[in-house]
Amino acid sequence: MAGDRSGLTQRRPSVGDGEAKDRLIAADVAGGRSSGSGTTEALPVWSSGVAFYPPSTKFWRIGGKWYDFQDFLKKHPGGPTVLLLARDRFEDCTFVFESHHPNYKKVRVMIKKYEVAEEAVVAHGIRERPKRQEAGTRPGHHDKTLDSGEAVRLLDDTAFYSVLRLRVIDHLRAVGHPDGGPTLECKALFWVSFFAWLASLVAMWHLGSFAFSILTGLTASWLGAFGHNWIHQPKYKLWAYMSLDSVGFSSDGWFREHLLQHHMYTNTPWDNHFKGTAPFLVTDPTVERNSVQRWILPYLNPLILCFGLYANYVAHTFELVKGNECFAPTKLLMPLQLGLLINRWGLLHGFGLQFVANSVMGVYYFTMALMNHNAEHCMDTSARNDSSDWAVAQLNSSADWGVQLPFLSAGRYLWLNYHTVHHLFPLTDFSHHSAIQAILMKTCQEFEINYSAGNPLTIYKEMVRSFSSPRSLMQEVLVYAGGL
Repeated sequence: MAGDRSGLTQRRPSVGDGEAKDRLIAADVAGGRSSGSGTTEALPVWSSGVAFYPPSTKFWRIGGKWYDFQDFLKKHPGGPTVLLLARDRFEDCTFVFESHHPNYKKVRVMIKKYEVAEEAVVAHGIRERPKRQEAGTRPGHHDKTLDSGEAVRLLDDTAFYSVLRLRVIDHLRAVGHPDGGPTLECKALFWVSFFAWLASLVAMWHLGSFAFSILTGLTASWLGAFGHNWIHQPKYKLWAYMSLDSVGFSSDGWFREHLLQHHMYTNTPWDNHFKGTAPFLVTDPTVERNSVQRWILPYLNPLILCFGLYANYVAHTFELVKGNECFAPTKLLMPLQLGLLINRWGLLHGFGLQFVANSVMGVYYFTMALMNHNAEHCMDTSARNDSSDWAVAQLNSSADWGVQLPFLSAGRYLWLNYHTVHHLFPLTDFSHHSAIQAILMKTCQEFEINYSAGNPLTIYKEMVRSFSSPRSLMQEVLVYAGGL
């Protein structure tokens, strides 16, 4: 999808310009066609190529109720930006609220004082998303639950996810990490990985060796894995920049699209990953493949993924040009690395060094990431639509392997082998995932909920088959599955 947003009149803040960025996010939303009371027709807001229709420019909707967090923005432990993004770029805040507050009972009590009556929201103006019959002229996803206007609900204390969250909170307290932060071992390994990548990069530039290109790609993959971990933890935002932006990703883009979009609406049309590799690798289980997509491209996925980092960089650049992303000076790091290599070794040799490094990273990292959400059970749209709560929808959209591998051993899989655990507890550091997986397996057994964790080779084969053959052809995907 592609499109432009209205109201982009302010300059784009750079990294570190936090207050300017927060003001821009608050103002930089698609307005309705009138500012009076009642309902107005909304214009789309874009997030990584996906159109959303936020219902209010002032209030947050959680569990069918409305809240005014304006006075709470600077007090929010995760910072004001994530709150503003949740309200101004998406249509509902319930899933992000539930998944980012494992100690949900305490937090639900805290937000009660910010609740406002629906009459006040209507008086300010509620913006309506377009009707299904407008799909030809208005961009965006439609499904029967969105058409009905039914509000996403908060889970009760007996729900699977509620029980699981409280058990995980008790465990984290018992091991001395009540906030779910990283262990000392994890922090040490990050710095080892960072300096290993930096040393490999310098050696590649100095020696012009393709062996060091391969090593740079491997260490960049580990660094990207740490960035995937840090981007969820507000205390380690700088480490996220060091991890992701250094190797060609955008921390600012990931902060929005990964936390608030991919994690919340996994394997749905609102997930920016849903069509992220199309038309080369089709991951949407509801659409037919042409003969090339069915019989050729799935088996060429390693070759395609060699260009994964470049595709990600170019896509982010296009969104930047259209005004849908914030510019950061770290965006220049990837072309700077290429320029330095070409300056020292010439065009072909310099570009070759960079291409080999980025190809190794692309194949390694993106193969693991695609395995996470394209195993056979992840393609069962009916099962996902029928999920009893949001956590079950995540279980039906994510795949794990390497069950109960210790932290260091899981590094071979970039720690993505505990991806279901990561989706259920996004704020919790991946150094705790193995222990949490044991809690998850026990809770699933008690609730008679299926938890799929298989062999990595088997899941890889299922992924390739999913690229080739749609399992849920012509079915409608419900973005709010598990929340109604």
